[in-house]
Amino acid sequence: MPILEGADVRLNYFVAGEGTPVTLLHGFTQSGRSWHELISTMPTGWQWVVPDLRGHGETRIQPGAPCTMDACTADLEMLWNDLGIQRTHLVGYSMGGRLALHAATRVPERLLSLLTIGAHAGLEEEAREGRRQGDEALAQRIEHEGLEAFVNYWTALPMFAGLERRGPSFVAQVRAERMGNTVAGLAASLRGMGAGAMQPLWDDLPRVRVPSTFVAGQLDHGYVASARRLAAVVPNGRIEIVLRAGHTVHQERPEAFARVLAAHLAAAGTSAGDSSSTTA
Repeated sequence: MPILEGADVRLNYFVAGEGTPVTLLHGFTQSGRSWHELISTMPTGWQWVVPDLRGHGETRIQPGAPCTMDACTADLEMLWNDLGIQRTHLVGYSMGGRLALHAATRVPERLLSLLTIGAHAGLEEEAREGRRQGDEALAQRIEHEGLEAFVNYWTALPMFAGLERRGPSFVAQVRAERMGNTVAGLAASLRGMGAGAMQPLWDDLPRVRVPSTFVAGQLDHGYVASARRLAAVVPNGRIEIVLRAGHTVHQERPEAFARVLAAHLAAAGTSAGDSSSTTA
């Protein structure tokens, strides 16, 4: 996989396919590899641009370099510029979805459309301090107990229970990918890009004018509510609920999600309006 050298980062990424660019942003503890199955399921005609975000995978930052939404957005611009991409569809899952929302408000001119999975646009101020403390405690847990103990804890969280329906082989594959991260990287990501650290974007979202789809799994109730709020705030926003799926929609039901993404990309030339639908 190629490496792009920046001022304080060695950005690991891959590009697959040819056509209109679609940038895919993974979630916390994942890497760009988590998108391989989806890419293989999608029709041809798209150029998939897939980085490992700061703190994850094979991407490395210099000691003391920021691991923040702003820094990752600058990395995306650096990557797009290096690849000669003026505008791209942007897709993000969970932490990557929050980054996609951040990028949509900071560099809206670079986007063709926006799609998030299991994401929100920041916590209310009264909830942020408690979440910051929780993220710091989690970062210290990683540092004190090590990567394997943390991955065991993280994998067992109820929000990821839907992955078990894919069978033990798939669960082992996801775990192996999480084990490819580093203690320092994940701790830095929690401290700089966790939901507590994230500056809320709700007041900025009405300025996002590209066609936008906010996806949530039917069983991921909190994020269904977040998707509905996002679709109500973004002018060209719509919500898509995928049945029989939890937080990791694109991995729990990859074929169903591929249909959602293909429809979103096909319709992205026009505003989808503020509507909702459900995918079986």
